[in-house]
Amino acid sequence: MKKYWFIIILIACSYVLSFIAIPYLPHEIAIHWNAAGEADSFTNKWWGALLFPIFLTGIVVLVIFLPKLDPRKENYKKFAKVYRVFLHVFVLFLFSLHVVTLAYNMGFPVQVDVVVPIGVGVLFIVLGNYMPKIKPNYFFGIRTPWTLENEEVWQKTHRVGGKVFVIMGGLIMLTIFAESMWRFAILLIIVLIGTIYLFVQSYIFSHK
Repeated sequence: MKKYWFIIILIACSYVLSFIAIPYLPHEIAIHWNAAGEADSFTNKWWGALLFPIFLTGIVVLVIFLPKLDPRKENYKKFAKVYRVFLHVFVLFLFSLHVVTLAYNMGFPVQVDVVVPIGVGVLFIVLGNYMPKIKPNYFFGIRTPWTLENEEVWQKTHRVGGKVFVIMGGLIMLTIFAESMWRFAILLIIVLIGTIYLFVQSYIFSHK
């Protein structure tokens, strides 16, 4: 657990921030925004303020112990640093969303539809840079029938995948310059095209 001290601090801070913010929040707070960046789902402030910390705690526990359930768990040792880097960046991303959500509901001028694409873009770029180092496993990486079947196909797909993820991350960040009502749709299209491309590439590598 010493390797995850930063994550533990972030989780603790998320709870502390929630309890500090609760007295200043309205009785009902926004927890979801539509494609135009407008709040469209609300809940009471206690549940809304503690939703992210609870979710964050569950995700971290799951991700930390997931490798122990993987039939190829011995491979995690070969890319342990990559796994930890991604987990740290992912948790930092969720923590940032939590801070943004609290700030929005406390009346600060926060543009959620701008923050989210930037955060997702950074997440994709970080993962893309480390993706070629991921070794075969059943839970993390580009898992298609062909990558799981053959290690060479896995390696080739992840080398290409690294570049594709970096490109997708950059394009996702650029969606902040699009009309707010189109940002989420464009983001989904980028991810869909990238996913289909890698799926097809995996198939092609397998048949070569």
